[in-house]
Amino acid sequence: MEARHSEIIKGLALVICSILLFPVSLDLMQEHDDAMDEYDRECDPTYRALTGNSSALDKALCNSLEEAMSKKARVFMAGVSAFILTGLVGLAMVLPGNETEK
Repeated sequence: MEARHSEIIKGLALVICSILLFPVSLDLMQEHDDAMDEYDRECDPTYRALTGNSSALDKALCNSLEEAMSKKARVFMAGVSAFILTGLVGLAMVLPGNETEK
């Protein structure tokens, strides 16, 4: 019974961590969206044509923005993965299993 109590405490801690990771994941998603918007404004020919921007593309800036966008996508995916994994593992630890006591 003591082992089950300890497992429930650990599970609740993981669920709390998951709840705390949710707003972090939302912030990371917003940062990635902002990086995508900046890349579109500066480097997407269709977007630039629609907004009337006919200046030449700055290849160095576009490469830098693309790298930043890729990095923010990886960080966002890691944050979402941590959110999902901690929530699922925590719930699995908290919910009762098919244990039979002898």
